[in-house]
Order: sequence, then structure tokens, then C-alpha cells
Amino acid sequence: MREETLDGIKTLSSMLYALGELIRRDTEQAVATNDHIEIIRHYAHMREAASIIKEARTAISDMEEKMSRETVPETMRAHGVKTITVIGVGRVTISHRFSCSMLDKESGITWLKDTGNGGIVQETVNSSTLSAFAKDLIQNHGKELPNNLFKTSINPFTSITKV
Repeated sequence: MREETLDGIKTLSSMLYALGELIRRDTEQAVATNDHIEIIRHYAHMREAASIIKEARTAISDMEEKMSRETVPETMRAHGVKTITVIGVGRVTISHRFSCSMLDKESGITWLKDTGNGGIVQETVNSSTLSAFAKDLIQNHGKELPNNLFKTSINPFTSITKV
């Protein structure tokens, strides 16, 4: 990356930190009013700002991800390089992460067990399913899961829907 680009990133980063402090002070002032309308307006503006920043950050992250997964490995492979030390950067090596999922869970588990690999099979409950079950039990039946077996948390959050 060119020096002027890196300088621009450093300048922008400093500006974001400074803006963060301004937002923190504005937030404290809005909260101090104890005016729910003022606080909600401030929150809506904060959400909008976070969304704009996230969008820009996502674009940069997507470019970085493409460089990491495609451009650098392809270039190194084309040059016959597996590992290289670059002055000012460090040692660069292309590694591989493996991922695997079962297309047919029941058949996959059967195959693992039949081939002597059943030790990696674990019974589990999906966390979202368990959360939904706990919510239903509390809201619709007035019961809770045993707290010596489960940790149930109810965390408030604010949603805004455009009207």
C-alpha cells in the first residue's frame, strides 16, 4: 500500500477516536436529560453512524479477505513460493483451514460409528433451539428451566422500525 494511503488510514483512525469521544460526551449529555425522546433520538443517530462505519469497514474487510484467500496465495503459488520473509512485514506462509459438515446428519453419524470413528460423535442441543424452548417455557407456561442445570439470561435491546 502506498505511504499516502497508510497516512490517510492513520488520519481517519485518529478522527474516529476523536469522534468516539464526542459521541461518548453527547451520549452522557443525552442520558443526563432523562428525556426518553431525546435519548431515543440520540440512540437512533448513533445506530445510523454505526451502520455507516460498519458498511465502510465491511468493504475494506472484504478486500482484505480476498487478498488473504485468493490474491496472495495465487501469486505465491505462481512464483513457486511456500514461505517467504518480507522485510517490514514478517514471515508469510499460506496455511489451510479445513471445514466439514454433514449433508445427511443421520447417515453421516452412522458412517462414523460403522467405521470405528464414533468417538467423535457427541449428542448436543442447538443453542438457538434451547433459547427458544426456554423463552416459550417462561412466556407461555410461567415455568423456568432448573437453574442448577441451565443458565437462562433475558437481555433487553432496543429495536427501531421505520414507520
